Amino acid sequence: MSDILFVSIGAILGANIRFQIHHKLGNLNLDKGFLILIINTFASFGLGLFLSLVEQFRAFTYSYQLILFFSIGFFGSLSTFSSFVYDLFDLCLQLELFRALKLFIISVSIGIIAFAFGLFLGTQ
Repeated sequence: MSDILFVSIGAILGANIRFQIHHKLGNLNLDKGFLILIINTFASFGLGLFLSLVEQFRAFTYSYQLILFFSIGFFGSLSTFSSFVYDLFDLCLQLELFRALKLFIISVSIGIIAFAFGLFLGTQ
């Protein structure tokens, strides 16, 4: 039961931070797809950094709970995969297949690069 609590608290924090970032960046009149890309890139980087740093805490008694809190709860909630999929679907419905493919390739590529960069920074 306590594992669910760690995931839930992390998810609450991640969702609220995502909301705040989206709200603040939305005031800049950026494209919705670009906002989602920024948030997902940040979450991917943070997850990579966290997972590289968590290795240093393996001996720590609560390392498993930290993993639940951050990797599943916080970063899982911070990223906006469902919004990303919705944008792809919406572009396909509008027959904007090239834009959908471009969004897919850019988002996945940047997400992987951001994750790897976070992982790399954490091991330095």
